[in-house]
Amino acid sequence: MSATRRKPGRPRKRRDPNRIPMGGLQTNLQLSEQEAKAIQEQGYVTRWFNDLNGRIQAAQAGGWEFVEPEQAKSVGGQTIHDENSDLGAKVSKVVSRSGEPIRAYLMKIHRDFYKEDQEMKEDRNRAVDEGLRPTDQGGQTIEGGYTPG
Repeated sequence: MSATRRKPGRPRKRRDPNRIPMGGLQTNLQLSEQEAKAIQEQGYVTRWFNDLNGRIQAAQAGGWEFVEPEQAKSVGGQTIHDENSDLGAKVSKVVSRSGEPIRAYLMKIHRDFYKEDQEMKEDRNRAVDEGLRPTDQGGQTIEGGYTPG
């Protein structure tokens, strides 16, 4: 199989900046760069929450709020209203159609609360790690004990 080469003097085609190559990164739930930046500049962090097992209610109890449709007009390169059939006028997308459809909602929390939550998670993770460390039993390490890498 021979490689096709460009003829000398033939101009190179300009790459379409909106083209997403096959096998390239395709993010169906990503906000446009401008919309994501605008929300971040307001001091918020965004996440998608599946409407499953009380996750939306738990998120709201934790200080998360719904992103307004005006703040997220396109998601994954498509106008959000193409797939947003949510009757409550919230930014959402169907994320699973196997069995009962599952809808994910775009929510935001103030960066300070987000950092606080992450620090609490990290403290809990550190405590678990400490509990898993090998302990000293009479000067000897427990055989087969967990050793973090």
